[in-house]
Amino acid sequence: MINQEPMHIALGYNWFPHNAAYHLERAFRSLGHTVTYVGLPSSQRAGYDSSVNVAALLAHLDPRPDLYLWVDPGGRYFPVGIEDAPVPTACYLIDVHLGSWRPHAARFFDHVFVAQQDYVPTFRTAADHEQVYWLPLAAAPDLHYRHDLPPAYDVAFVGSVTWAHQHTSSRMRRLHLIEDRYHTNEVFAFAPPDEVGRIYSQARIVFNTSIAGDVTMRVFEGTGSGALLVTDATGNGLGELFELGRELVVFHDDQELLERIDYYLAHDDERAAIAAAGCRRTHAQHTYPHRAQQVLAAMFDPGAQLAAPMRRAPAAERRRERRAVYSALHMSDAVFDEARSAGENPMRRAWHALPVVARRTLR
Repeated sequence: MINQEPMHIALGYNWFPHNAAYHLERAFRSLGHTVTYVGLPSSQRAGYDSSVNVAALLAHLDPRPDLYLWVDPGGRYFPVGIEDAPVPTACYLIDVHLGSWRPHAARFFDHVFVAQQDYVPTFRTAADHEQVYWLPLAAAPDLHYRHDLPPAYDVAFVGSVTWAHQHTSSRMRRLHLIEDRYHTNEVFAFAPPDEVGRIYSQARIVFNTSIAGDVTMRVFEGTGSGALLVTDATGNGLGELFELGRELVVFHDDQELLERIDYYLAHDDERAAIAAAGCRRTHAQHTYPHRAQQVLAAMFDPGAQLAAPMRRAPAAERRRERRAVYSALHMSDAVFDEARSAGENPMRRAWHALPVVARRTLR
């Protein structure tokens, strides 16, 4: 890793303790940086209401932060006034393979990090932005490591099976196939962050399948925990992150998935060798401290600029782009507040809020 001078980082996201932002925050702190949380409040953590002007907040923090980072939310949160921030800003967009609103959000930040490689050129074009970078997801080295535990499962899976996963992917079908055929953990049960590495360390194989060709967190968490990862063959740089067949195993359809699992359950030495190689790769290159350093290296490169398109855009364009984000995040109150601050009459405010109401009603 690259040694970097200690910095003061303002971090905004919708806090809960098992998302990428949570792991990134801990990674920045582990590297010696100061982190000030400026995201939404929760029952477990103080924060700021979504109506707070973040640019003004950053200007009055003492000491002033060196940068602001907003991480793709798990809820209704987008920083007000961020395009006027007095410091360099960045966003980390995770689920770029789902929905179409994130290019609108990207235009408010000086630097844009996307979790899936194939979407870098898409965002450069759609957001009219040159400072777009690939930043894959990662493993948390203090959680996702080889625990000294005896094997308990043939195959393990920890993750989400929400409405979107059930209706837009093959994840549910494949989980049922695996659960019916092998000894598994409770694949449909929630596991807290500090248990994921322990579960995977007790598995001979960790199963993964993407939603839309994305390289998921499980790729790094499974390999980092010392299990053999069997995952669907995707793009988005999977073959650049790992050596396929030597550090993890891929499949192309349901039949090949079962064949791969059967084979590696029957060949202990081959399974162990690939699992060990994948674990070494993850801890050498794919942890959240690595990603935190990559963020800082890009943002403070000598050629980096305050390049958010919305810094230079007229007020009407800013409002239009912000409404597109608010609509996707179901932030009807924010739409009304934006229209009111622009001096629009009640009818115009209602007109702008209509798409948000429709999305929430039809969801």
